[in-house]
Amino acid sequence: MRIPSIRYSFCFFIILFFNSYGFAEQEIPSGSELQSLQKQVAELQKAMKDANDRHTAEMKILREEIELLKQNQAGAAKETKTIEPGQPQAPVATYVGQIQAPASPGYQSFNPDISAIGDFIFHGGVNPKGETPDSLTAAKTSRAQLREVEFGFSSPVDPYGRADLILAIERQDDGEYKPDIEEGYFTFTTLPYDLQVRAGKFYSAFGKANMYHTHAMPWVDRPNVIRKFFGDEGLNDGGAELSWLVPNPWDNYMQLTFDVQNNGNEASFGGSQAGDFMYVTHLKNFFDIDKASGIELGGSFAAGANDKTGGPHRTYLEGLDLTYKWRHPQQGLYKSLTWMNEALFSQKQQGDADTVDSYGWYSSLEYQFDRRWSVFGRYDFTEFPDSSSLHENSYTTGLTFRQSEFMFWRVQFEHTDGENYAGNVNRNEIWLQLDFLTGLHPAHQY
Repeated sequence: MRIPSIRYSFCFFIILFFNSYGFAEQEIPSGSELQSLQKQVAELQKAMKDANDRHTAEMKILREEIELLKQNQAGAAKETKTIEPGQPQAPVATYVGQIQAPASPGYQSFNPDISAIGDFIFHGGVNPKGETPDSLTAAKTSRAQLREVEFGFSSPVDPYGRADLILAIERQDDGEYKPDIEEGYFTFTTLPYDLQVRAGKFYSAFGKANMYHTHAMPWVDRPNVIRKFFGDEGLNDGGAELSWLVPNPWDNYMQLTFDVQNNGNEASFGGSQAGDFMYVTHLKNFFDIDKASGIELGGSFAAGANDKTGGPHRTYLEGLDLTYKWRHPQQGLYKSLTWMNEALFSQKQQGDADTVDSYGWYSSLEYQFDRRWSVFGRYDFTEFPDSSSLHENSYTTGLTFRQSEFMFWRVQFEHTDGENYAGNVNRNEIWLQLDFLTGLHPAHQY
């Protein structure tokens, strides 16, 4: 780092030597010429001094940086805590005006990742004359509303696992806002044999759409079959879950999940006052078709008592889900396609010899044609958990604009017809959605 200073000094002495030689051979210049030469020499001396000071300061900063890196490496060697996947690493030393000492790479911050997500919607459309809306339709009558605010907290707790807590403040039918723990669980991540366990409150591993958080859905609302059989809140309750990455001869991703949860779901199981459990099993397979596309195939099963007394009446649910994903191999940020399909079959016992067999399904297609723009369409058909003679059809289309990775806009049109518990259905609805994120929000597992 001292070579530039030496070079400048050498050039300066060469200039002085030849100037001295010139003075010896030639006549002494006039006063004005001598003053000009003295001024040039002074400017050169000042430039050399500034360059020397600058290089000295840079050398000092580099020495301090090397010393800090040595200290961090020594601290990392003594650290025994395990860094969980996805945990933010300690930043490299950054110099902005002055040196900032970085944290040790093995140090776990006491501050969790915190995020806040706002979901704002505008709903337009009226019920045709003579139609009596059911409870799900009545919940949509408000024109503009902040539908939900979600707060997320996520952090490793110790070398054995991490904790995730998601609090949601949702708007109720009466216009009031009610806080609720949407999910809150601890995940054990260091178990042997590719096992993983989590305990707390979480969305059941049934199908695909049930596990979506509001802000992560590719539509404004969940498919009709999910709302009819699981309600607005989905299949979500307290319990424990065991998942296993299944070894297979095809070397594909295969995961088997088993949940034991309270059967508090009102639509298909015993309800919030029930004292029994429901059992949910899900097998997920993923395999590549080629470098640009892949298929995920899943099967689900759920069983539990459907009355509050824990009696012999039970509900059995089976589900099949198929998702095809394609992303352009050269223009992956600009062009992609997702085709999602899910079917649900229900057998709900209501008496000694009375079982309601009903089903529903949906098919959704989303095409991304630009980095920020995508268009989607969805068809729903569903019967009802307590009736196979009633049904609804729904046709949905919409457009999504992703302003950035922290914000998106969505417009959606939906037509529904058929017959529900309240009578004939024939309605058109339009939705405008705005979602925004602040903070650091971990990716959800689907």
